[in-house]
Amino acid sequence: MKALKACVAVLAVATLLAGCGGSEWSGEVDFKVVRVNPAYESMGETKPAYANLEIDQDQPGSIERITTKAVDLDRLPGGVGVGDLLRCSVRQSDASGFDQEGVQTEVGPCRSR
Repeated sequence: MKALKACVAVLAVATLLAGCGGSEWSGEVDFKVVRVNPAYESMGETKPAYANLEIDQDQPGSIERITTKAVDLDRLPGGVGVGDLLRCSVRQSDASGFDQEGVQTEVGPCRSR
């Protein structure tokens, strides 16, 4: 009987730990450039120019919903402007895997479509 209880306890802990493992998703997502922003100064540092992108397709099967993203211009094709359509590599990771808090989304590189 003790062995059975110990086995059940071990299985419960293993199941809990498996649920806490991280998860990842990657794929290609279509975006539209909605704004291009110049480099700017913040706390004595020059921050690079960037663009605001808005998803331009149905939601992919990602970990977390993708809507808009800010992406440094060096990850976009040269000469990108408002209204341009892009296809970007997107990677999401959730280190906790337990909830969707702390999901990290990395966008780029991107190419024109």
